[in-house]
Amino acid sequence: MLGPPKQRALLALLLTEAGHPVAVHEIVDALRGLDPPDTAVNVVHRHIGALRRLLEPDLPARGESRWLVPGSGGYRLEVEPDGLDLLRFRALRQEAEHAAHGGDPAAATEYLIEALALWRGPAASGIAPEVRSYPAFTALDGEHLTAVKEAAELALEAGPGLGARILVTLRQAAAQHPLDEALQARLILMLAAIGHQAEAMDVHRSVRTRLGEELGVQAGT
Repeated sequence: MLGPPKQRALLALLLTEAGHPVAVHEIVDALRGLDPPDTAVNVVHRHIGALRRLLEPDLPARGESRWLVPGSGGYRLEVEPDGLDLLRFRALRQEAEHAAHGGDPAAATEYLIEALALWRGPAASGIAPEVRSYPAFTALDGEHLTAVKEAAELALEAGPGLGARILVTLRQAAAQHPLDEALQARLILMLAAIGHQAEAMDVHRSVRTRLGEELGVQAGT
């Protein structure tokens, strides 16, 4: 068990920033939606102690943690590069960027397909909505959305075979972000490129209608 809501939220934040220090005041801000008391800093330290015991049950009371390290006015969670899907996701995105810059869109798409396969849903799933709105988590969701768009664009350049492999992910992202015109445009182009012209037209009409109703604009596709 990961403990009470504040403890789970704290662990989620530290994992999101794995390898980088998270200041105590940032932790307090992230947990503010859970109504921290006036002694919020003490609450943070208490939950840090609980996480240390969870991560290293045999650690002496005053022992130095290998994984949860104090410093820079906060705490840093140390994780092996292959020990966290998020770090692997980011590493694969870097590989994709290098491949794309090297003129190999097929290899870049393969890296992004592998990266997106690591995604298990919105950042901090299972954490209270009041905490999930914290910028660190919304930014992480933004990383995923950007990776989907990059994969679609590169796959269109690489060929229809790779496009078919990311279609499910692209559809899911488009359903979650119905007002993202750039994302919807990529879905329409992908559907047309792999021979789903009828569906592409249906999506196009739906996007035009939705944008008109919600935003009062016409889709540019």
